[in-house]
Amino acid sequence: MSLLESSWFLVAFLIIAIVLLIDPKNSTSGSGANQILSGITTPSSEQKFIYRFSAGLIAVFFILTTVLNSYN
Repeated sequence: MSLLESSWFLVAFLIIAIVLLIDPKNSTSGSGANQILSGITTPSSEQKFIYRFSAGLIAVFFILTTVLNSYN
């Protein structure tokens, strides 16, 4: 297995792990109107990092898939 294929498997595993392990819901819970508005609040800095990291992994996965497909 080449380095590109190994990298592809690693990136795919990381994407799957992020999707399965990260809960997108806000962990703080309020009452009444706060629960209604909690769905439209802005994400925290940690959530923004995870979103950007996962978006980067998806872009790398797409590029690796395209490169590997061009070799076959």
